[in-house]
Amino acid sequence: MNKYRKYTYLALAILLAFILVNAVIWKCWTEKILSTEYNGGDLARMGYLPDSKLLRKNHNDLPLRHIEEHEYHDQSIRVVTIGDSFSNGGGGGKNRYYQDYIASINRCGVLNIESYQLLDNITLTAILRNNGFLDRVRPKYLIVGASEKFCLSLYGKPLDLSINYDMEKLSTFKRMGYNVSQKSTITFINQGNFKFLFNTILFKYSDHAFFSKTYVRDLIKPLFSVKADNKLLFFREDINIIPVTNEKYVSVVNDNLNKLADILRTKGITLYFMPSVDKYNLYSTFIVDNPYPYSTFFEELRKLPKRYTLIDTKAILLPELEKGERDVFYPDDTHWSWKASKKIFETVRFP
Repeated sequence: MNKYRKYTYLALAILLAFILVNAVIWKCWTEKILSTEYNGGDLARMGYLPDSKLLRKNHNDLPLRHIEEHEYHDQSIRVVTIGDSFSNGGGGGKNRYYQDYIASINRCGVLNIESYQLLDNITLTAILRNNGFLDRVRPKYLIVGASEKFCLSLYGKPLDLSINYDMEKLSTFKRMGYNVSQKSTITFINQGNFKFLFNTILFKYSDHAFFSKTYVRDLIKPLFSVKADNKLLFFREDINIIPVTNEKYVSVVNDNLNKLADILRTKGITLYFMPSVDKYNLYSTFIVDNPYPYSTFFEELRKLPKRYTLIDTKAILLPELEKGERDVFYPDDTHWSWKASKKIFETVRFP
């Protein structure tokens, strides 16, 4: 009997220790990177890096707001935006929609159109021009936004800009769903606690803990307002795309945009293209002993003849880093912060 009692106590002790270890790791580190009750970025979550987590809540303190497509009821619109997560509040936090800066600074109506899963945004814009939707809205300017890392895969091939789907047909395509909220179902006992322990060790020997999509490098100066203020977190694809960033593919992107600009001009609309500079690209010259290649996407694009207006986000934001501005991008995310949105649209106006 005493023998069984001893084993029972041992099993209970192991169970209690297991629960206690999980509770401590959860409360001290992983809760704020895994629970969706805390707003924050994917880079810290994927890398299990709580010292780079910047907690933030969505709020807006600007005088004017943009409207979404479902809110449009023939209001006066000067600027239409079509883009990816950067155009759909992906970073969260204060004034997460750059469109609200456009509206507030220019005192005008701004309409954002969420993109579709099976349509690139140049083709989508052409469809909205061809089916008469833009005739109804009558904007003066249209901004196509795209993350730098996806520009070549989406636009680096010839596109058919003659496609014409009516709005009913277009509604059968699935939206990207950037603004779908998710509730956390994670309990304090979870495998992420142990991944955190492993990654804490593995990041000492590898920039990406050998298996993570999150890379971490030291910066020459602190550029973030978190505990790990001189650590740059960036996405694996930021560097994977660099070897195929060459004059040929960038030229095709430029050709597609020039063709889109031409067909929009027949409707009195001026096209702006805003490639969102990748986080790695923007911060790359500040990385200590940087072993990775440098992106030349913006440098190649600047050289080409354009019939559209380029919003050069790299040229606008790089001086902010040189001045030592913190949190131009969120430390834990692939998205820029309100500071970047404000600077960009104080620089680029829509009269």
